Amino acid sequence: MKISHLMTPDVVIASPMQSLKSAALMMEEHDFDALPVCEHQRVIGMLTVRDIAMKAVAQGRSLDACKISDVMTFETQYVFADQPAEEVAHLMMEQQLRRLLVLDREYQLVGIVAVDDLLMASHLQSTLARHGHSTRHAEAYHWPNLSLTARKQAIH
Repeated sequence: MKISHLMTPDVVIASPMQSLKSAALMMEEHDFDALPVCEHQRVIGMLTVRDIAMKAVAQGRSLDACKISDVMTFETQYVFADQPAEEVAHLMMEQQLRRLLVLDREYQLVGIVAVDDLLMASHLQSTLARHGHSTRHAEAYHWPNLSLTARKQAIH
């Protein structure tokens, strides 16, 4: 299964020139803990709740005056939409990542995948198997076959 089948396709993005306050309000409204930051339709980084807390609030900076570009993380990891879900899950475990941006082969943002997306797929697979539907349903979808225990230990 491709990661595009598990990702969240409708991604809310932020601009590097937005204030941290407006970004925090967006995060609260949508219940996100991170926002991709785009400029000229290209991803240039990611803003996380941790960025806001550690690089702005802890240093006493004004959320109204501080811009996203002042505190965002510029180096972000990503995967391509056509990559196998198992490969992406392995990368997330190895790198201890909670989320990854998903790009198409033209490097345009098409989604975001979180650990929870992979956990839901794995949970569905095990639920179907418990009810005797693993061959008929789970194999048809090719859900990632990953150990929940291994993931919980590797990703915090």
